[in-house]
Amino acid sequence: MAKKSSREHIVAVATALFARRGLSVSLREINEAAGLSAAAVHYHFKNKNALLDAVLRSRLRSCESQQQRLNAAMASSAPDVPALVGVLTAPLSEILLEDPEGGRDYVRVVARLYAEQGDMADYALIAEFREPVAELMAAFAKVLPALPPSVLRLRYGFALETMVNTLACVNFPSHLSDPGPGEELETLVAELRRFIAAGFTAAYP
Repeated sequence: MAKKSSREHIVAVATALFARRGLSVSLREINEAAGLSAAAVHYHFKNKNALLDAVLRSRLRSCESQQQRLNAAMASSAPDVPALVGVLTAPLSEILLEDPEGGRDYVRVVARLYAEQGDMADYALIAEFREPVAELMAAFAKVLPALPPSVLRLRYGFALETMVNTLACVNFPSHLSDPGPGEELETLVAELRRFIAAGFTAAYP
């Protein structure tokens, strides 16, 4: 396996620290954990927002791949909510399925970003995904025409929070029941998708 560059090493260490200790972790603490000189992080990243942006980009798929998923779902003769929920959940669930340990840290960083940052406008990556999110919302509106836009936005928000926090939870679902064999991640993701789809299609009003 090729040795990581110092930049890749910093991103990996920052991902773990942000996931486990929160976004308040300082650049100095990241430097120390990475075992690098005091100036190393600043050499590669002008500030913590730039480092966090690099962390988010380190695993996330491109907007183009998400657009392809949406196009495929809407190209069906009868596009439906489960297909669109698959589009919504695919980026984070695929990261977790491909690398359960490192992927979990990544998803926890995303969850912390939602929970700890009231204003996400400083992150370029967030802005880049606004258009794909708007297109996915429009697709949900098309297959759920009876839902008022305000209700659809609420349900989309509920779905997003449910997805991120469930996938980020290290002990899910063992903390909810008696200890037993660990749930297969594939099963968890499949049930999560069904749960979210049911939320979107719940009766209104």
